[in-house]
Amino acid sequence: MKLSHAFLFLLTGLLTAMARTETPAPAVSAENAPTGFPAVPPKGRIILWGADATKAGTPLTYQISYLADAAIAGQALQMAVKSTWQVEKEVKNNKTGALEKKKIDEHAIKFFPLTPKKQAVETIALPAFDQGTAIELFFADTSGKPQALSNVIALKKKGPLYLMPEAEEVAKTVAALPEQAPAKPAKPHKVLVYTATSGFKHDSIPLGARTILLLGQKSGAWSALISNDRHMFEPETLAQFDAVMMMQNTGSLFGDPDKTVNERLRKSLLDFVAGGKGLAGSHAATDCSYDWKEYGAMLGGYFAGHPFGKISVRNEDPLSPLNAAFKGAGFDFQDEMYTFREPYSREKLHILLSLDISKMQDDPAKPGFKMKENRPDHDYAISWIREYGQGRVFYCSFGHQHHVWSTPTLLQHYLAGMQYVLGDLKADATPSARK
Repeated sequence: MKLSHAFLFLLTGLLTAMARTETPAPAVSAENAPTGFPAVPPKGRIILWGADATKAGTPLTYQISYLADAAIAGQALQMAVKSTWQVEKEVKNNKTGALEKKKIDEHAIKFFPLTPKKQAVETIALPAFDQGTAIELFFADTSGKPQALSNVIALKKKGPLYLMPEAEEVAKTVAALPEQAPAKPAKPHKVLVYTATSGFKHDSIPLGARTILLLGQKSGAWSALISNDRHMFEPETLAQFDAVMMMQNTGSLFGDPDKTVNERLRKSLLDFVAGGKGLAGSHAATDCSYDWKEYGAMLGGYFAGHPFGKISVRNEDPLSPLNAAFKGAGFDFQDEMYTFREPYSREKLHILLSLDISKMQDDPAKPGFKMKENRPDHDYAISWIREYGQGRVFYCSFGHQHHVWSTPTLLQHYLAGMQYVLGDLKADATPSARK
């Protein structure tokens, strides 16, 4: 998919919202559907590539872009539209027993008949909800308890329209993108950016995911598919990709109530990386699947806490090509910084960046230190690489705050990290304790 097409849904809605006028829906059809889908769908499922409201009022008009598995194209399905809004309610404080006013999300969902083609860009009109600040769209079957058959596209209300959550910020990211990749790709690469969460959901996930996609497009180093569909990890589907970026996932990575499915998807990812592919993780990629010890061991550690905000960064390997953007020096920054617990160890990881605790206060009595967030060894890594079987792993905890994704040096760091896991950028991954 070309860069201009990637912005089709963004710019159409954003410019309309800015003008505060109702723009007629563009004439689109299956004939001008995207030709650059970087992957085929899992069996019996649909990749919902993009969705955006193109006309305000009632009904709202959406432009959707999708690719359906041949076995499901032409079947009578439905489009699910889930609306979310906040209400203020009195809820009981479990600790004090007192009633407190708190904003609570409420939801409503409607289903509308839709028969998907094999591949299409379609304009569809769906009745608007009476209220709602955000909506989610996905394909579903027509059973009594409809099951999702695609990934979910989330949109937020911006003026009269619903747009992608990152719509107003992408321009800053585009302006900060590196001009070129540090290494020439050995071949065309495909990256799966996985955004599913079942715990705390960072509002920077959409921007971070889009940034990874744009980094690949601008540099030519990879094409990316953003999805929160766990079925993308089915072995035959995952095999299409060269690397996976875990974008701030919390809770269970796959979360399927069927243990057989869950275990199959877990094994698929482990085999994928150990067999020579790549795994990258951003921020809360370490704050998930605590019961899956093999995942923590592969990625390099689990979240312990986030007591640090304004930090000084130590450049632990000035000669690493992944740290080239920092020109041999450390720097100061502001973000929600993680501390890590087992299996984190310098015996297994090559540390790239860490907190320079000599310039900061690491006081266990300081408010905010809880759940053993501090470490007796005062070792607080920020990013690292490692080898895993025949594959490669890169992790960076920067990503909580939105400005991370428009900071040029950090974008270069992420670009280099992605090229490392893809195998194009060679770097010393000797564990730091052995150097």
